[in-house]
Amino acid sequence: MARATQPVDINGITFDVLIEENLSLAAYAPHYPVETGFEVSDSIILSPQVLEMTLFLTHAPVTWLEQHGTGEDRVHDVIEQLKELYFAKEPVTITTTDATYENMAILDIGLSKVKETGTAREIPISFQEIRIAESRTAALPDSYGKSGTTGTNAGAANTKSSATPASSGSSSPSEDSGSRGTLLYNLTNRSGL
Repeated sequence: MARATQPVDINGITFDVLIEENLSLAAYAPHYPVETGFEVSDSIILSPQVLEMTLFLTHAPVTWLEQHGTGEDRVHDVIEQLKELYFAKEPVTITTTDATYENMAILDIGLSKVKETGTAREIPISFQEIRIAESRTAALPDSYGKSGTTGTNAGAANTKSSATPASSGSSSPSEDSGSRGTLLYNLTNRSGL
């Protein structure tokens, strides 16, 4: 195994040790028959990458000492920075020894204290890739029909309430208009309620 050349870094926050890293790549393949001559790759939908890591953090780093330094508040400060990233709900960049992952959302962070590690923390954290698409506009060729060439006003929608049909009872015209013209009002009025 090659020696690590840099620590794990999440948006500039560095950690002492990467204990575990799991990258999940998944895809959805069609369940229906694909037509002959059709590009099969167009039907396979790639899911966003999911990265799960377990990181280790101490007050007195055993690795990357020259970059981290030491201090009693180091663990607390890094945890507060992680919380800020989580609550900011912004994509982060993760750099490991093997790869760089951009546009990743923090899904969850485990911040537990255990007696065995003392003041150090073992932090499980998971991320999911956010895919960012670009929008583009294109001009339609004149060969395609375009609507609205006259430029005339299309009118306005009727915003008045529609007329209710006259009831077959002995209601007066005042009962058929406005709020008194509702079916519920007529029923309750006739039953004496």
